[in-house]
Amino acid sequence: MFMIKGLVIRALAVCFLSNICKADEADKERIRELERKMAELQSAQAKTAGESNAGGLYNKDGRVNPRISNSVLIIQGDVSVGTGFIVSADGKKYVYTAAHVFSGNSRLTINNANGTAFKKFGALEAAEGADLVRLEILEDVADFLEIVPVISTLEINTSIAALGNGGGNGVISVEKGSVLGTSGDSLEVDAGIIQGNSGGPVVELSSGKAIGVVTHLTNERKDVWSQGTRQAEVRRFACRLNKEWKWKVMKIGAFLAEGKSLAEFDNLTRLCFAVATLQPLQSGLRLDAQVSGNTSVLEILQQNQNNELVKSLIAMNTELASRKNAMSAPDLRKKFTSLLSQIQSQAVRSNAAMKPQDFAWFHRSRAAGSIQARKVCLAAIQTNLDNLR
Repeated sequence: MFMIKGLVIRALAVCFLSNICKADEADKERIRELERKMAELQSAQAKTAGESNAGGLYNKDGRVNPRISNSVLIIQGDVSVGTGFIVSADGKKYVYTAAHVFSGNSRLTINNANGTAFKKFGALEAAEGADLVRLEILEDVADFLEIVPVISTLEINTSIAALGNGGGNGVISVEKGSVLGTSGDSLEVDAGIIQGNSGGPVVELSSGKAIGVVTHLTNERKDVWSQGTRQAEVRRFACRLNKEWKWKVMKIGAFLAEGKSLAEFDNLTRLCFAVATLQPLQSGLRLDAQVSGNTSVLEILQQNQNNELVKSLIAMNTELASRKNAMSAPDLRKKFTSLLSQIQSQAVRSNAAMKPQDFAWFHRSRAAGSIQARKVCLAAIQTNLDNLR
């Protein structure tokens, strides 16, 4: 009996050990399968990392990725110069730039760093709430930038570079730096951007993707509170792109016309301010008087020399200075009052014709300041008229 029992126990042990072996083999197979999958994942990760590095600002040779540099554009207008860049967004290709790069110009040329000119464009879209526009490009383009996803978090100290036509010299350069600050709409960076960089891309060094559009610089502060701080220095800002901007679709000609009308409005305001400072004296109108900064009345009048009233003022001043005008003081005041009243009427009519409510946001926001300045200007003219009468 004991022998049979021992044989049974040994048989059960063999079966048990056999099952353990089978279980071990199954586990080993599962482990091997996991190892294979891990190896595949690691390979894919390495490949993705390689592709990411290849898509960054610099390629493996340490040179700027031509896909990125060829996407950056030199924008030349008849009034100003700046930068733009080609972006793939919403299934289309666009030229992105700062709104103020386009504004005020009547004619524009757009070329990349290789000298390729782009001439076929669709509608312009102006961002609501930002110095930002984009212009659909209807030509085939091989090189373009991508925008970081909207869900991306832009961390302070992120390494970036700003590319653009710095100084308006007609060449694309790269200025490296970091993100210094963020808000829902803007980024502050310390890359060495200056005039001409406006409208250019701010890209992540690691991915080469666009995170912002260069918009403006602020002047250094000299007050006691800013001494020894970064606030005392020139600060540089960009409109952030990982945001769902609302776009106003319009023809580029309409956008340029808005900028042109605002420029003309502001120019007339400056002229009115200049004329409001004049006093009719027997020796002349004192055209060397300073209006603002280092700008004299004469300089402003010369900028508007085709204006008939300006021609009359300059002629009057020439006659007075040469002693050819023998008018009495009352007659001189009367003539000057007439000219001042006429330019006041021009400004009032111009004010009534200004209808900025249908403008793109960038021009609407500028128009608010322009209208306020005109209000002050008209008050100055009226004060001068009251004193003359």
